Amino acid sequence: MKGCWTMQIISKLSGSLMIALVLAGVLALTVNPRISSAEISVDSYCQLAVQSLQRDVSNFEELIALVNQYKDDREALNEQEEIKKAEFDQAKEDLFSTFGITDTEYAMYMGENGRVVNAYLEANPTIKQQIDDLSAQVGSLLEEYESLKGSGEPVEPPLP
Repeated sequence: MKGCWTMQIISKLSGSLMIALVLAGVLALTVNPRISSAEISVDSYCQLAVQSLQRDVSNFEELIALVNQYKDDREALNEQEEIKKAEFDQAKEDLFSTFGITDTEYAMYMGENGRVVNAYLEANPTIKQQIDDLSAQVGSLLEEYESLKGSGEPVEPPLP
């Protein structure tokens, strides 16, 4: 389930959830063109996007708390992060399964149904705003997490 973390990073870098989902869908099709998208309505897809992003916000908040808790013990931090990430991936898989879809199918859905999703979001500006706001929050939390975590190397003071 490494794709979940990949999509978050792509989303942060691109600044747009829609572009990230299209790219992930294209990547999934390139890797395995025989995978077909699950049957899911546009409304359900957008509900899943909101719930998935809400979970991502919560996950990054937990990771930031871990970095702060274990800032002086890099090894313990890495162990705790691995445990949390496995929990996050399982929870994300469970979320997708409640919608009858896999993470790969979710990623591909936007690539196959982008016009319909965009039309739905234009007709439902509240949902679009919710997705945009959550996406921005995930991006901000990801930046904070990466900044706090840093390289893990002790920083040498500059020479006088």
